[in-house]
Amino acid sequence: MINTVGVIGLGTMGAGIVEVFAKAGLSVIAVDGSAELAERGKGFLEKSLGRAVSKGKLDEAARDEIVGRVSFGDDLAAMKDADLVIEAVPERLEIKESIFTTLDGIVREDCVLATNTSSLSITEIARATKVPSRVIGMHFFNPAPVQPLVEVIRSVMSDETLVEQVRELAERLGKKPVVVGDRAGFVANALLVSYLARSIRAYESGLASRSDIDAAMAAGVGLPMGPLTLCDLVGLDVIHEVCGVLYNATGDPSVASPSILRQLVTAGRLGRKSGHGFYTYDGVGSGTVVDDAATTAPAKPLEGKVGLVGEGDLVDALGSELSDAGVEVVRVVSADDAASVKDVAVTLAVDAVELDGDCCGGGCCGGDDASHGDVESGLEIGAKPVLRAVRDAIGDAGVIAALGEGSVETASTGDPTIDATVVPVVLHEKQRAGQVLEIGRSVAISDEAVETVRSLAVAAGWTPVVGKDRAGLVVDALLYPHLNDAAKMLDSGYATVEDIETAMKAGCGYPQGLFELLDEAGPDDVHGVLSEMHFETGEQHLVPSPLLTEHILADRTFRG
Repeated sequence: MINTVGVIGLGTMGAGIVEVFAKAGLSVIAVDGSAELAERGKGFLEKSLGRAVSKGKLDEAARDEIVGRVSFGDDLAAMKDADLVIEAVPERLEIKESIFTTLDGIVREDCVLATNTSSLSITEIARATKVPSRVIGMHFFNPAPVQPLVEVIRSVMSDETLVEQVRELAERLGKKPVVVGDRAGFVANALLVSYLARSIRAYESGLASRSDIDAAMAAGVGLPMGPLTLCDLVGLDVIHEVCGVLYNATGDPSVASPSILRQLVTAGRLGRKSGHGFYTYDGVGSGTVVDDAATTAPAKPLEGKVGLVGEGDLVDALGSELSDAGVEVVRVVSADDAASVKDVAVTLAVDAVELDGDCCGGGCCGGDDASHGDVESGLEIGAKPVLRAVRDAIGDAGVIAALGEGSVETASTGDPTIDATVVPVVLHEKQRAGQVLEIGRSVAISDEAVETVRSLAVAAGWTPVVGKDRAGLVVDALLYPHLNDAAKMLDSGYATVEDIETAMKAGCGYPQGLFELLDEAGPDDVHGVLSEMHFETGEQHLVPSPLLTEHILADRTFRG
């Protein structure tokens, strides 16, 4: 039974781990490299508990009892009576190896040695000890008192009895443990950092602005924050280091540290902790973003009415949504009505065919919520005569926003005199952070036309996201490779569906698991967009997992 725990390294993470153990009633021996660092760690603990008291989550007596369970010092010899020792020192293999080698001569033979590493090899760390079978990974997530996930990582040398002991300990702490093998990044970081690296590379390549990339994933998918904001929060140096670990282990260019990330780290722009990263902050350690040279100018107010072409439940819902937002709408159902949009600011064109509940994967286009999925516009066939009449009515200066899957090819009327004014758009389902209208831009579309559609989005209460007209635009181009990585991890046998869902929800704060998102999108749609992206770029990481193909052929979802 593990009752006394030693914690080595009392920075923010280590102090948080101390708090977790002490709150659960365990005795804690807390050690850092000097008396000053140990005292600083005690200060972190007292400050955290003080916040809990001020918020009414803890009374003063309980606070004092928790602090009383912890002894602070700077001598590793204090670990001689510990049942388990966990280190939370910087992510450098030589430091961790040195600590574990030293502990060999201090701790009891039955003491479990755990590392809080987020990406380093448990096997390599274990080799530095006399008894590698007692070394295990116990990876907490920051902030440790809040985040429920603990990854329990075994090496090929780990004693399975100890693995089970540590898993049970994590449950005693009120955490959600996931037990996996020793692989670079484990579950959460392998999936998260791969996604972050690709998002950084998307920004670097000019796919979209930094704010649009972040809005795509926060307001478009519902993630807690956008990828570039998250990188600044975690620390660009940390992301850079984990990218290096993943690349060294896999050789996958998509997870290598992007050039712009390396440059920012070299320049000392590490994110919030330095006051500069992908964004500029109003001070060191602040989360308040201030304008800089890369800040996107806000959309101008929409001037004029909005034409709405089409009929059916989706069009009715859009019309009501626009009207409720204070936008004056001019409806066009047939070519005979086209003249009514002559002087509108922009025309939103939707398929003129009645849409049923299966139009976007199941009931998202109609109903009281009026939430809209990715609906193919069908302009090339059904609405072509109407669209031509609309184009004739609005003239060369008019702008048509074609609601579809997000490519000029999909939205094309087949008439080059019309294509020049057609801007492809995709309206995603509403999330807590808003509802995204993706806007495709290409060399065939003027900046003025794009800005007009941005104004429409803002007037309607949607979040505009402007991206290059590429397969997947921005949202799917970032999300679908993330989902594909999860499918590949599952296919490899490294983790189960539930392991992966728990890791991303409990460790990264995702409101939905990756397989929930995959099932919602549909394996066929994910497979199709990934195939288009691979065709465009030739990048091997975009090849769809064979497991996606199996699920499509079997007509099965991942979560049953």
